[in-house]
Amino acid sequence: MKRILVGALAALMTASAALAAPNLSGMTAGELAIFLRAFPKGGELHNHLGGGTPAEALIAWAVEDGLCIDTEALAIRLSCSGDALRPAAAFVADEAQRSALIDSLTVRHPRFRGRSGHDQFFTAFSRRGQSARRTGDALAESLDGLARQNTFYAELMLTPQAASSRGMGARVGWRGDAAKTKAALSEAGLEALVPAVRADTDAMEARARVVMKCGRPEATPGCQVTVRYLFQAIRQGPPEQTMAQLQLGVAAVAADKRWVGLQLVAPEDSPDAVKYYDTHMRIVAELTDTGRTTPVALHAGELSLAIVAPDDLRDHVTKAVRVAGARRIGHGVGLPAETEAVAVAAEMAAKGILIEVNPISNRAILEVEPEDHPFSWFREMRVPVSLSTDDSGILRSDLSGDYALALKMGATYADLKTSARNAIAFSFLSGEGLWQDPNVYRKPASACRGQVGAADPKGACAELVATSDKAREQWRHERLLRMFEAGR
Repeated sequence: MKRILVGALAALMTASAALAAPNLSGMTAGELAIFLRAFPKGGELHNHLGGGTPAEALIAWAVEDGLCIDTEALAIRLSCSGDALRPAAAFVADEAQRSALIDSLTVRHPRFRGRSGHDQFFTAFSRRGQSARRTGDALAESLDGLARQNTFYAELMLTPQAASSRGMGARVGWRGDAAKTKAALSEAGLEALVPAVRADTDAMEARARVVMKCGRPEATPGCQVTVRYLFQAIRQGPPEQTMAQLQLGVAAVAADKRWVGLQLVAPEDSPDAVKYYDTHMRIVAELTDTGRTTPVALHAGELSLAIVAPDDLRDHVTKAVRVAGARRIGHGVGLPAETEAVAVAAEMAAKGILIEVNPISNRAILEVEPEDHPFSWFREMRVPVSLSTDDSGILRSDLSGDYALALKMGATYADLKTSARNAIAFSFLSGEGLWQDPNVYRKPASACRGQVGAADPKGACAELVATSDKAREQWRHERLLRMFEAGR
């Protein structure tokens, strides 16, 4: 397998610089792009599968599947009944119309139809229609894209059985508090949806393997990416519906090792998200014993003064950490503006609570330019960080681009290397890690001391790598990093 992996990356690896600490500031834009694409980025911890597919792929699938285009909303629709709907094949045959549709499905056109970056981004999801079976195609596209960037681990966010779980939440209703609502949802049979979640996951992965030709000589590199899933719940609507999704997520994580944690998604500044924020934090705490029994990664602090009033910046990250027990924070841009910012950052550093930093997303949605991003402050406070994409298809970006933008935020090569390592060390993979000091990386696990980066583990280290999912992915990454820095 190692031979296949090295062969697939040969073109990238020969383009890399043979230096452990290269002078990135001295590189031209082209040299930097090649360097960062080849750089082993460890993993991708913050990626919504529903927003990761390029618009061009969605359009091609719409044509193949006989879908239609809403000519007024510039949206892909599953149904073709309605005056404003035209077959996708006919609509996109006109290049101007096809270009306008791509604008509608992405943020490539600033102020498209008068929308802010924030509004264009969040409304784009509803316009990106696709047939159910294409979830596997989207997975294949995402994994192949990561592999081409020398990245071989991903935690992707999905929303399985959304209508069924939220419908049950609506029927059960809110029972006054999270504990009583939890009991009522279980009594109504919520956990009986878990087999459907597993079946959906099986079907998605089977389709992805077919698309990537896994197990065949012509297999694409995405077959070698290890993938896990975060069960995302929508933070809009009545809290009992959000809770039903989260509760199903807890059950899925307990039943299927492919599902590793929970997330809350949708605009953090939307009326329901603000109104029920404290309730959502209490729900997560109730369902997960404040993060002790089920790993939690929460969008929090995806806010800036460009989209909210100062009062709304006071405590979202604080409550995600202290009330809900989040082990990771998505975005976290608003943290420096919170009332207890310094104390919370110190607490996150001490407990190893990572911030998933999405530079391109934060610029597009929150209007936070690189020089204004708190990335350097996070590092000064020793809060673990890892770079990620958020929604590369809507944002017209990739993980290498986020690494490039991080350099404009003050990141050094050492920061990029730490980010890549953190993407596995702070993942929700099972097992003991390869490092005793995540976010520092000076003390390997005692079993592997003196071996990290070698071709193959020996003795007790081999046993650790064989029995721990996390150590296995870290071993692969350290080997790739060693090869990259050696220029091979």
